[in-house]
Amino acid sequence: MHPHHASLTAPSHAAVIARAADVIAVPKAAPADSFVLHAPLELMARVGLLAHLPASRQADAIGMIEWLTDQYLAAGDPVEAPVVVDPAPAGQLAPDLVAALADGALDRVDALSVALLPQLPIPEIIRQLGEAIVPSLAAAGHAPIGLALLARVPTALPTTLLRGALRGIASQPLWRVHWHEHDRQDGDATLLAAALRATPMLGRPGSDFIFPLMSQVQDSGVAEQLLAPVLTDRFDVRRASATITRAALWSMVHDDPSQAPYGWSHALTMPQAVMSLAGAGVRPRTALAVAATFEIGFRAAHGRVTLPEVIEPGTTPDVSFAELALAASLHEDAHLVKYTLACMHAAKDDPEYAPLSLTAAARLHEWWATV
Repeated sequence: MHPHHASLTAPSHAAVIARAADVIAVPKAAPADSFVLHAPLELMARVGLLAHLPASRQADAIGMIEWLTDQYLAAGDPVEAPVVVDPAPAGQLAPDLVAALADGALDRVDALSVALLPQLPIPEIIRQLGEAIVPSLAAAGHAPIGLALLARVPTALPTTLLRGALRGIASQPLWRVHWHEHDRQDGDATLLAAALRATPMLGRPGSDFIFPLMSQVQDSGVAEQLLAPVLTDRFDVRRASATITRAALWSMVHDDPSQAPYGWSHALTMPQAVMSLAGAGVRPRTALAVAATFEIGFRAAHGRVTLPEVIEPGTTPDVSFAELALAASLHEDAHLVKYTLACMHAAKDDPEYAPLSLTAAARLHEWWATV
């Protein structure tokens, strides 16, 4: 056992996490605001960071999980308990849930989620639901982050934490990345870096919300023009993921600093999550289309500096991931928590560019230190 994991088995810590998951898994009756939307993901990320903290500071981080739980309880009335679905095998319930998502049947989605999710391990949930979830721009396009974190966080968390995101998807079933669905040409994924560099700087379309940002590049044809030549069914997923991740990290470090907390942080966490699901239940072609659309969507809206032809790993800053993990664990902002863990994952997945991952995480912490 990793020495930092030892105190995670403490009954008091486990009880706090279990209570938080029980509370935060229940969606709210009102449409989710940013806090409610992020709360399940924030819990996952806070639990993920615990393993990187010294045992002497884990109690402080657990205290922030208690704080999150209390904030969620105070954030509005929960949905009514869903109707009990007749027992059925997962192979029957999953298609019913996918159909309910497409139909926008919120209560049916929640009932089926409660019936289905506890039956399945997260890899099977990804296999059964991934293609329906990944292209959605509802729930601010955040559902894939939940899938990815549940698959990656070492402490087991209940899959019912996805209930809110699934309900959010059902609330706007037509909000999707869809430009790629009619494109069947076999492209060349090695052109991805050039496509990201060619992203036009369109500016923000009057809103910083995910749906209008992505609609700007989808409805204008920019996404299809840049990315159709890139799409293919078979490509080096790890290389493509690294290409997108490096562009996102570079943007945090070198582009418009005012977009650090919500623009550039999402430019990493959203595509990174989608690419982590490629081939694990989500078709690689689908993952590449959606993740790359996310990246050019953020770059088109927020970019002020063109991506270089070659993104360098950079040099290691005078701070450690351990220090940043502790600082994020004690901070109230969900985006800082999620982004810090995402940068740690990026460094592990792409070790050569670990200095860039660390520098990007440090840059966001520096931004928060100024407010």
